[in-house]
Amino acid sequence: MPPGLTKFCAAVAGWVAVVVVATATAIGFIARFLAPDDAPYFLLTAVVADRPVASLLVWALCLAAYAVLFRWTCRWLDRWRHGVTSRPAQGVWTRRLERAVTWVFARWWHGAVAVAVLWSPWILLSWPGQPNPDFARMIGEFLLERSDFTDGVIAPYEAYPTSHYLLPDSERIWSNHHNFYLMLYYGAVTKASIVLFDSAMPGIFLLSTLSLIFTLVAFGRAFSILGRLVTSWKVRALALAVVAGSPLIAVWSMSHTKNHLFAAAFVWWLALVAQYVHSPKPVGRRWYVETTVISLAVAVSVLFGWILLVVQALVMLGVRRGRFAPLAVMAVPALLVHGTVSAAVAFGVLIPGDPIETKGVQLQQLALILREHPDALSTEDREALSRIFDLEAMAAAYDPDISDPVKSTGPYAKKTESFRYQTVQPEDWDDFTGIWLRAGAEHPDTFVDALVAKSYRYLDPFDQGTHWYPPWKGDYERVVGDHSIAPVPVNDAARPALREWAGGCYSAELCRPLLSHSVRTVAVVLLCAAAIVVRRRFAWLWAMPFALQVGIVAMSPLAAGGRYALGFTYGLAVVVLLMAMDDRQPEQTPAEVPASG
Repeated sequence: MPPGLTKFCAAVAGWVAVVVVATATAIGFIARFLAPDDAPYFLLTAVVADRPVASLLVWALCLAAYAVLFRWTCRWLDRWRHGVTSRPAQGVWTRRLERAVTWVFARWWHGAVAVAVLWSPWILLSWPGQPNPDFARMIGEFLLERSDFTDGVIAPYEAYPTSHYLLPDSERIWSNHHNFYLMLYYGAVTKASIVLFDSAMPGIFLLSTLSLIFTLVAFGRAFSILGRLVTSWKVRALALAVVAGSPLIAVWSMSHTKNHLFAAAFVWWLALVAQYVHSPKPVGRRWYVETTVISLAVAVSVLFGWILLVVQALVMLGVRRGRFAPLAVMAVPALLVHGTVSAAVAFGVLIPGDPIETKGVQLQQLALILREHPDALSTEDREALSRIFDLEAMAAAYDPDISDPVKSTGPYAKKTESFRYQTVQPEDWDDFTGIWLRAGAEHPDTFVDALVAKSYRYLDPFDQGTHWYPPWKGDYERVVGDHSIAPVPVNDAARPALREWAGGCYSAELCRPLLSHSVRTVAVVLLCAAAIVVRRRFAWLWAMPFALQVGIVAMSPLAAGGRYALGFTYGLAVVVLLMAMDDRQPEQTPAEVPASG
């Protein structure tokens, strides 16, 4: 591609990201200050039509503010193009700080210990966390069979729910609703705990502890790798401060979900990719083994993990240095995980994910259209869609914060009658996309309103978000079979009290950035976009996995769910270090170099 065209495309891509973030922020201000207080939900097009001048002014001010910030970021990253050097510390305290930072980045266990110490208040008050409903359902899938769910006890495949045509004839209820391998891991540890101690609690304690250790090791290893490539002790100190000043990472690292495991593995994996493309010396066998293991962790922790690895491996084919190595250490583990899961589904060992799980945005758009315009669909479309949904219940179930009610997800006490999962058939979905497009063409304003409500809050740094803290309510109780899963009788007073305190902090404008996922998401997006605009080396390589995650969070069930943004919250410190690397590193081929330990 000609250099002029390359420069133009980079500028367009970067500034498009700025416009998107500015627009999301402006929508947040419009929702908070211009929308009527008595409205049941926020409709952007209605507010803009009612107050066009004020809405345009808000958007223009946000765009101007972000443009200034972005230009400053571009100039800063351009100055960092040849790496960052810091003057030696002069004062007594700054010299001590420099020595401490140098020690933290010298070995992986130094970094792990340092982060553990910095997080110790949160760890001591929150350990061992508390399981959530998703964890309980995964444990139920592993421990129980279909016939065990009697007397009104809801089965996992009913709670999600899963279309009955996908259920096998056997008693086994293993599924890939959450990643199959993660269910095996959680289930096997809990089963061993029950066999050895007649209680699930030791297994819950162990799982939380292992997750915390994995997170600490991930950051320690990332620091030790990137510390060799970033010479400035001040930048290293900034990255350490970002991690230490993110208590949400500390508390999420002890949760029993899946996204925190992905985020920790992602941090480690990004550092390994940077080592491969930036290291002045070729990598050895240890890198290949380590990257393969961490790629497997990425692939098994979340359903989209294998897609991210395959896409990144293909993007890295453009890296001249050993271009086929990423296929071996990223694409192969990803396809191995995806292939074995697909085979398990094909042989009836595993219940596949329901098609409805990939249609969250479309469902929200249809539900809002039906609620705002009950006669929106033609007779033929209503008849076809009625085979999948109860249309009145679907419209009534619309909640801008979450798509689960439309999907009839949840316990019986909260379950809606929207999704006809017991009677729907695979061919009933054939007309769904056409119905969705026709409804959107007839009511484009409502179509846009639902899309905006579903997605903008992840990129609004002033939004309060939803589910930003692990679900550690003190009154949550859950039993799987004969064994209690929650509440956890350790720190059972301190953990919810800390959560309550964090909620109060989050409600305060000045305190919220300490706990906000969206602030960190916006920071990562702007840094990656600025690196692309100034044409930093490998900028597209770092932007791609984050861009994919932006798409994933937009499709997630929650409109502003914190756990879906953990990749950004965990990854911000690593991105800061990536931007401080020297772009002048020579490209070498790692062919004939002997392995390093």
